[in-house]
Amino acid sequence: MLGKRLGVEIEDAGGASALEIDGETVILQDAGELLLICAEIGELPEDGKDALLASAMKANFLYQGTGGSTLALDPSAGRLVVQKYNWLERLDPETVFDTLERFADTAAAWRRILADYRSGAGRPETSAPPIGSGPLLQV
Repeated sequence: MLGKRLGVEIEDAGGASALEIDGETVILQDAGELLLICAEIGELPEDGKDALLASAMKANFLYQGTGGSTLALDPSAGRLVVQKYNWLERLDPETVFDTLERFADTAAAWRRILADYRSGAGRPETSAPPIGSGPLLQV
């Protein structure tokens, strides 16, 4: 259904496809009436893990620091991911690329935040998660 709606072939890939957008690997998963968009952010640092998770939870509140996406912890791998569901009926080939580009920007911003935490520079009061396609918001 996803491939037909968007005009791309992913059914042969078991309903999923990986794309690289501005250097970010983004996974598209056909979820029936929905499109799941997902990207791995990375492994949590041992030092600062609790502060990073607190920042992620604050960013999830009303999606103010995630550009409409949700940050989550992959329970099997223990890695931070960002994910978003979209109704297929609301997407067409033109709008999907804008949606994917904004999603890739969100993933890139959270990778930078994760890198800051790994280096010891990231703190909730200094890390700025992305909000939509506008300016960054302090969380």
